[in-house]
Amino acid sequence: MVFNSTFLISMQTKQYDFETQWKIGQEGETFLDQWLSPTYKVLNVSEDMKYQQSGIDRVVTRSDGSVITIEYKFDIAAKRTGNLFFETISNDKELIPGWGWSSQADYWIFLIPEQEILVFKPGKLRALVWELQKSLKERSVSNNGYNTLGYPMPLTQARKVAFQIKTLYLEKL
Repeated sequence: MVFNSTFLISMQTKQYDFETQWKIGQEGETFLDQWLSPTYKVLNVSEDMKYQQSGIDRVVTRSDGSVITIEYKFDIAAKRTGNLFFETISNDKELIPGWGWSSQADYWIFLIPEQEILVFKPGKLRALVWELQKSLKERSVSNNGYNTLGYPMPLTQARKVAFQIKTLYLEKL
């Protein structure tokens, strides 16, 4: 998997800003579109406000003609931390619910660069968060003028409820 300098610079910085994250997210979206495209017809709806408000990035048509919706997540810290970030509050100043509770997508697809792709049915990952909530420690991610809140979810636990796992990279032996 090849990523440009925006991705590499972001890996080295702790300050998150929307513009940098958006550029990195675009790379991840392109990668996931290419991963899905041989099997499915993928329609990018991420710029459509109706879909944005529902937490949907793609409308995907299966070979049988059925349609599903997907939200992409590009978690660049997960490989280093061993956790997926489950967002509970998107913006603490405006009290905007995070995608973890508000997304209406049929599936969430997490891309962990150079490691794996995890596909979840949202209800399964939400149920796991509720189950583990007392043992998880809420974290705050600083943004420009506000904070995003959520739970770092251990990958070992998340994988147990994943619908599909695709390994992208194996550590050197």
